[in-house]
Amino acid sequence: MMKKLLVLSLALFMAIPWSAMAGGGAEKPAAPKILKLQWHASIGTDSVFECPWQDQQCLVHDMIFDTLLKVNSDGVTYVPRLAKSWKVSADGKTYTFTLVDNAKWHDGTPVSAEDVLFTFNTMPKVPEASFKQYITMIDGYADVIGKKADAMKGLSASGNTVTFTLIGPDSFFLKALCQVPILPRHLLKDVDPTLFTKYQAYWKKPVGCGAYRIDEVSFPNYFTVVRNESYYGTKPNIPKALFTSYATGGNEAVIAALIAGNLDYAYGNAANDINNAKNMVAKNPDLVMKVVPATYTRTFRFNNVGSSDGKYNADVQKAEVRQAIHLLIDRDAIVNFYKGQAVALSTYVHPQNPAYNTSIPLFKRDVAKAKELLAAAKFDFSRPLRILYYYNDQTSIDVMELVKQNLAEGGIKAEPFLATGDLASIIYKVRNWDMIYCAAAKPDPILIYSVLVPDNGQQDGLFGDLAFRNATFRPLLERYSAATDPAEIKKVGDQIQMEASKYALDIPVYVLNKICVLNASRLKMDEGIFKTDLFNMIDNKFDKWELLK
Repeated sequence: MMKKLLVLSLALFMAIPWSAMAGGGAEKPAAPKILKLQWHASIGTDSVFECPWQDQQCLVHDMIFDTLLKVNSDGVTYVPRLAKSWKVSADGKTYTFTLVDNAKWHDGTPVSAEDVLFTFNTMPKVPEASFKQYITMIDGYADVIGKKADAMKGLSASGNTVTFTLIGPDSFFLKALCQVPILPRHLLKDVDPTLFTKYQAYWKKPVGCGAYRIDEVSFPNYFTVVRNESYYGTKPNIPKALFTSYATGGNEAVIAALIAGNLDYAYGNAANDINNAKNMVAKNPDLVMKVVPATYTRTFRFNNVGSSDGKYNADVQKAEVRQAIHLLIDRDAIVNFYKGQAVALSTYVHPQNPAYNTSIPLFKRDVAKAKELLAAAKFDFSRPLRILYYYNDQTSIDVMELVKQNLAEGGIKAEPFLATGDLASIIYKVRNWDMIYCAAAKPDPILIYSVLVPDNGQQDGLFGDLAFRNATFRPLLERYSAATDPAEIKKVGDQIQMEASKYALDIPVYVLNKICVLNASRLKMDEGIFKTDLFNMIDNKFDKWELLK
């Protein structure tokens, strides 16, 4: 009997694959396919994640957080997120949202209407929160900003319903809500708003309620996200993504990674240069360049309040000096660096856009007129003009050299310098610069001028002239946002462009179509997201993303 059992046992043993025995009776699962993306942020990647109210350069924000709704890729319709439905009153002042019932934060806590109220009542109090410029029309916003109230009276909740009441109609309000991630009240309610973005207990590994959750983090090198299996919506198709920081090597490192096949998808400074993109595609046939019609602009803005080092050139506070610099910078020559991608601007509106104010002449460089304005303003030619820029690609370096030459023809000594590190601090707090080369973008280019309205984000620390801006630009932007008649929209849009041109606090240089680069041999995406540049408002449709190998 024992002999028969031994023979039977041996036969069974030989029939079982070794892989099954080593894995406890099941075959070892295949390693998950990993999406490879870039980790980039304006504050850097050294110690904490960037607050999504501050900036949203990295795709991680839309992966781990959720907004009330998103814009569909058609640019017109909306997609539910945390709000499963909504309605707008006939007068355009009241917005009512009904939240989904089963959303949870990554720590298991249910998402509630209180989280929504917390988000919108706290954001105005956070100094670095640039997205608060989109919610100024909520009734009571001014009282919160002015520290007369702790919460906006235009915000209320009942059960899973949230109501926003505005002081007037705002045609952009729904799109604005598409850009504001809801944050967890239970984890952040006791944080001092002035220290909100630096609260390391949360921003070391932020908890969201989105389709992905943060898994492993290694500052300043990389982090991973994994699919949130408890996500209330349609789960993403790709189970895991690796975000790698290229802060040390800069744009050149990003370009090298794309060419080598170490990144699946990239946008931003490295990719958003047609010369870089063409070079990458030429060197790696798996790469595909996507040119996205955009309102993304490059611009120069002036520091109108002073610096922390005592070397500030106060002459830039004179409108005549700023207008002279406008006339000296050769936009047409700069556009030549981006052939096939850029168009020179006179205002933030594309000259072929019907919204362009045709009474403002198309840009024409005029050195003689610039010199007259500088002389009339008694410009101090002995003081240099410091120009800060933070794009470290070769084209931007060449642009800075050209601008330096342009200004020299007017007698101005310019000192361009590259900023590295914590850009938010360098730009808004330290402020040791007179002029900055930066980006500006909104789906409606007229709304780019909303930065000139006081209490509108970080720019208040740069622009000064609060009383003038409040009296000039606030009523115009409010009229524009409330307008529904096309003739009125055009009329007010023209006024805004004209007043901004006279004030001359910024220099729109060119509009730059957005360029994305993806590895088509590995990654398949929904092509709709490349139809128009909706920035962080768009529904990225992660459930449609697929890794091919």
